[in-house]
Amino acid sequence: MSIRLIFSAAILFGWVAASASEQDVRNQIGLGALVFSDNCIKCHQLDGYGQEKLYPSLRDPKLLADKERLIRAILHGRLAVGEVAESEGARLMPRLDFLTNEEIVAIVAFITNSWGDEVIVVSEQDVQNAR
Repeated sequence: MSIRLIFSAAILFGWVAASASEQDVRNQIGLGALVFSDNCIKCHQLDGYGQEKLYPSLRDPKLLADKERLIRAILHGRLAVGEVAESEGARLMPRLDFLTNEEIVAIVAFITNSWGDEVIVVSEQDVQNAR
């Protein structure tokens, strides 16, 4: 069974009884699960813990509570501590700026739903402003 199928089944379970706005958030979480499985799971792993000393955990409460930081990390990547922006070789996380605004909105919803205290809903305009 593929990771993508597991994510899809887990998300679909709650869709039937959701209201319209809840449905929109659930749709974002569902899309986020698919985009995460295609772009993020190799490094951050299925459980979001990452791989020790190689890839950071997504279970960082400070990260999960800061929508601007999440958007910037997805769009622009993250540097290793103490590295300067010009040094691409120092990049801890690659840029994912090829993703659409909708996909980034969805990843934020999925990550915060999966490992945060609550779902953080960002808009496509929030993402566009960060580009």
